[in-house]
Amino acid sequence: MGRDTRRSRLVIVALLIAAFTLITLDYKTGRSASGARGVVHSALGGVENGVSAVTRPIGRTVSSLAHPNRYHDRADRLAQDNAGLRRQLADNAEIGRMSKQLGDLRLLADKGQYSVVPAKVIAVGDVTGTDWTVTINAGRDDGVDVDKTVLNADGLVGTVSSATAHTAVVRLACDPNSRVGARLERTQLLGAVAGGQGPSTLTFTLYDASFRVQKGDRLVTFGSMDYVAGVPIGVITKVTDVGGLSRTAEVKPYVSVGTLDLVGVVVGRPATDPGDRLLAPQPVPTQPAQTQPIQPAPTSPATQTPGTGTGTSPGTARPGQGGTG
Repeated sequence: MGRDTRRSRLVIVALLIAAFTLITLDYKTGRSASGARGVVHSALGGVENGVSAVTRPIGRTVSSLAHPNRYHDRADRLAQDNAGLRRQLADNAEIGRMSKQLGDLRLLADKGQYSVVPAKVIAVGDVTGTDWTVTINAGRDDGVDVDKTVLNADGLVGTVSSATAHTAVVRLACDPNSRVGARLERTQLLGAVAGGQGPSTLTFTLYDASFRVQKGDRLVTFGSMDYVAGVPIGVITKVTDVGGLSRTAEVKPYVSVGTLDLVGVVVGRPATDPGDRLLAPQPVPTQPAQTQPIQPAPTSPATQTPGTGTGTSPGTARPGQGGTG
């Protein structure tokens, strides 16, 4: 046991002497030196590279264990950069969506010759079935006042019921207390649209009971103190027969209350009634293909029956008859 320990010590001492010798030679002669340093380097270079390849991953692992916060900080920075990129993409998508809504609203306002103030829905009121309102971020300082018509790119939203300096409350067309003067597109007959049947159903009643309503008829506002004329309201989906007179109908509004976002408050009325030009063009019904009658095939002269004038000539001799002499 003592002899092995002594031998190990001698080997360690010899290795230390060799190491110091190599360091001294490298310092004095540089890496291009030859001789003893070059011989030793060529002999031990492969061993050195192998030891480095084995010990390098171990050193990195020890370094990571000794400095864990460095890697945690890098992961946090990457997570923050990723979140920032996601927010930027979401902002770009929101900007594109709002730009499209604003463009559609401007197009509708130009067709109707309305002056509108764009506004965004910022709150929803009590929608328990007895009160249907929303709050927008435009008010008196923007020209918004009570009884102004509110619309979006799809049609009628409602009317302003109250306003402050920078906000306003809009009573929706589906509110039970809402009543809108309406006109039928096809017949130009007048009536009234009322809420109270939920957000997706309105009730239309003709003023003149001697006329009838038809499914598929479309409605626009005809203009009053509260509403400007020509704003699309909805389409009749069901006709109710009351006492043999079809003057009451259910209407599906064009505006979806559940997706209200960007709206426009009409602060300037058109000089003339826009009529029906804000309604989308009706689809043209396709005509069924006309079938041509089958013509009989013409009969050739050779197959004509005798006596029709197209057989043999009168002066032609028939078989068995004599000549003319």
